[in-house]
Amino acid sequence: MISKPFEDDARLNDENRVSIAARMLSEYPFSPSPVQVVDAALELAEPCFKDVLVDLGCGDGTVLVRAAGRFRVFSVGLELDARLVEKARRRVREAGLSHMVDIVNADLFQVDLSRFSLVYVYPFPPVVRRLSLKILDECRRGTRILVHDHPLEKMEPLKTLALPSGGQHVHTILLYVL
Repeated sequence: MISKPFEDDARLNDENRVSIAARMLSEYPFSPSPVQVVDAALELAEPCFKDVLVDLGCGDGTVLVRAAGRFRVFSVGLELDARLVEKARRRVREAGLSHMVDIVNADLFQVDLSRFSLVYVYPFPPVVRRLSLKILDECRRGTRILVHDHPLEKMEPLKTLALPSGGQHVHTILLYVL
């Protein structure tokens, strides 16, 4: 079930909701994966038309557009920041992929991941432990998880790929299979 953050908590007033949302957005800053990283990650996972991909924190929709456009994979983006949701939806429309992509304004920790066969995430380090536990708890056997730069805990990647950025940073793509 996909739900909006706080929708079930009648105890929260609008001021509290705004404060909590602001705190959550500061915990999950927008840090996009470069297109070459997205393409390499998707190629590593070898998606097929039967897959359903979820991008946890889809930002501007780059992963969704690449997965749907290049691999014909139905893709769902979860994004907490409403401004980024609108930007991603616009990119999807402009790419002519609205029939292949759904973008939901939601907290990824409030969404059940069990229906997805392919997960992409560029996690912010403070949430890696919580995210790792969520993935282990909810994802089905055989689910492939693509992680950009920050390894998950309590799991060993099946494959790892290093991509130079042109600067000092080397992007790391990790593929986990449950």
